[in-house]
Amino acid sequence: MIFNPQNLTKKEGSFIFSGEIKASAHPCLNKDIFKEFWHNFTFQSSELNVDVTDRYIFSVGNAEQISPEDCDYTINIEKTGFSVCAKSEKKLIQGFMTLLDRFKAIDCDEKTAIEAECCQIKDSACLKTRMIHYCIFPETELWELKRFVRFCGALKYTHVILEFWGMLKYDCLKELSWSHGFTKDEIRPIIREANELGLEIIPMFNHWGHASAGRVIHGKHVVLDQNPSLQTYFSEDGWCWDISKPKVRALLRSIRVELIELCGDSSYFHVGCDEAYNFEFTKENMDFICDFLNEICAEMKDKNCRIIAWGDMFLYRYDSYDPANKYTCNAPSPEVEKYLLNRLDKNIIIADWQYDAKHFPVETSSVFQNVGFDCLTCPWDRGFDELISCVKTAKQQKLMGVMHTTWHTLSSGTHFALLTAVNSFEADCQLKRTQSRTYSASLMRKVMPSKGDYLRAGWSKYQIGFKW
Repeated sequence: MIFNPQNLTKKEGSFIFSGEIKASAHPCLNKDIFKEFWHNFTFQSSELNVDVTDRYIFSVGNAEQISPEDCDYTINIEKTGFSVCAKSEKKLIQGFMTLLDRFKAIDCDEKTAIEAECCQIKDSACLKTRMIHYCIFPETELWELKRFVRFCGALKYTHVILEFWGMLKYDCLKELSWSHGFTKDEIRPIIREANELGLEIIPMFNHWGHASAGRVIHGKHVVLDQNPSLQTYFSEDGWCWDISKPKVRALLRSIRVELIELCGDSSYFHVGCDEAYNFEFTKENMDFICDFLNEICAEMKDKNCRIIAWGDMFLYRYDSYDPANKYTCNAPSPEVEKYLLNRLDKNIIIADWQYDAKHFPVETSSVFQNVGFDCLTCPWDRGFDELISCVKTAKQQKLMGVMHTTWHTLSSGTHFALLTAVNSFEADCQLKRTQSRTYSASLMRKVMPSKGDYLRAGWSKYQIGFKW
């Protein structure tokens, strides 16, 4: 089992089943994706049929239904069946995922059956906001995106941030996408399925640095490699948007409109804004970038949406910080940090990515929190200690939550996404790194079986060498 519920009382016996199962459930679980999950999590030994009720329950047999008065959801497994009861649709979906996690395959009369050990669970997430950021690269295939979204749903994340690295075809400027980019009609079914899994999709588009929609170490530029005459939209080196120009701000506004239409009524929009190389921290420039972000913040507030921005450009590296934590801070002085943070609208959410902070706490998060910003710590797969320091900081400092980032390393780092999910959900996670690899592989086989296709098995297309 991947998840260790907050409050678990074990009882004697098990509920054993196979074949067709009839359940009474809320309409949110009467979807094809949950019937598919049921079939896969029972190792293809059982089919699910649902009778709809307006209550937030999932009930099989005649197990007692326990009201979730002091928790997000309850699970009761008895010898005669099981029940999940929750406070809302999303909490019920999370409870359903926890139930599936407890299924074990056993031999029964020379056939595979499923065993669920009897217990009572009262469970709540430790961190209420659990985001994960996914980059859709030119090398990403559509099935990989679909599988990853399902993986995140099973891990009980609350939000998935989609960043299209030159892989979404926009109406406002065709050069924003490589020729093999995805159409909106190709992406919409995946977004619908994400929503069915209880995930909110957050659109992302870089509004300052990373304007190339490509990794700096490879030198590709989605716009300028296709149409060099569009150079005037960018800084001299092409890395940043020239946001001083009205035509650039108008284009970015059009991009936001298209992404919001595609991704639905999200509570958040990620504007990026990290690693703006060669930015000169003059008062005029600092006022301009703050005004730019504040204007977007106000625009999105009218849509009941908050913007998220990376925090590195607004931070100074103090000598008092733990020298073992290699913080990324691009502001040149404490005075610049103070000026920028005072000028920015406090409705902006700061994503504090400090990937090399091995030791708790991540000190930079307090800088944002102390001046009134909601803050997210951002684990990546730099290492287990770095991940734990981020999640522990979010928990103990009562930050808004976490945003796990994946970047280009999913071919070896998928298990870190599982580690962040479990550590964020549980108060005291005991899951080890090696376990996280085997559990990730097991979970991936269930959310979207490879059906024997070698390249779709696991999370890396190849085991030896590296190919695209």
